[in-house]
Amino acid sequence: MINWNSLWRAYRERPYRNILIALGVVILFDALAPNEFARGRFSNLMLVVIFVAALFETVRSRRNPAAAMILGLPAIVLRILVAFVEDSPSMNALTLAVNGLFFGFLIWNLLHDLARGDRSTGERISGALCAYVFIGLFFALIYTHMEYRYPGSFTGVGGDPSSPEANLYPAFTYFSFVTLTTLGYGDITPVAEHARTLAWFEALLGQLYLAVMVAGFVAVHISENMKRDRGDPPSGGSS
Repeated sequence: MINWNSLWRAYRERPYRNILIALGVVILFDALAPNEFARGRFSNLMLVVIFVAALFETVRSRRNPAAAMILGLPAIVLRILVAFVEDSPSMNALTLAVNGLFFGFLIWNLLHDLARGDRSTGERISGALCAYVFIGLFFALIYTHMEYRYPGSFTGVGGDPSSPEANLYPAFTYFSFVTLTTLGYGDITPVAEHARTLAWFEALLGQLYLAVMVAGFVAVHISENMKRDRGDPPSGGSS
């Protein structure tokens, strides 16, 4: 028999795990959707889903809810608008700025909350991974706008240079995470100086983040599990 009370309590106590699951579902759906369906308007709506999930969990967990609403609602509205209106440099620049502020807030809020140490270690790992994905999506937005405003900043993107900015986003989401993880297939290459600088900075940030933040939480989690298996008294937050 399913214990619904336990499931509801687990859901309420693990906002970062909930966001991580939402991210995984969106990314999986994006990967399995046909290319002609997943381009353009669909990529904007997928960002809307991510923003709504992150905003809902941030407000529900009462971690700076007012700031989350002030930054999150305009980001969601603008992202919906650009999915249905004709592209323009000014509209896209405004959307990038507002979305960037919201992504920045989400990352800062996550890391600040994780540093407090009042959540379980497993939940802190989920939060750290959410921030990692947000970093990749944030850089994807910047690359997309960069290529839209300054065509030729990257090679290998493909498509019509005059196509809407949203049509470029799937390619730069791929490029961003390939760069963040230093996988570096090389099929999309930054050629402009500002594009190269941003790419190496993202690669450096991705490696430092995994080595310092995520690996640190994983080490604490393993240590706590080993202490629990030995029957040692807990020294801090529970896992």
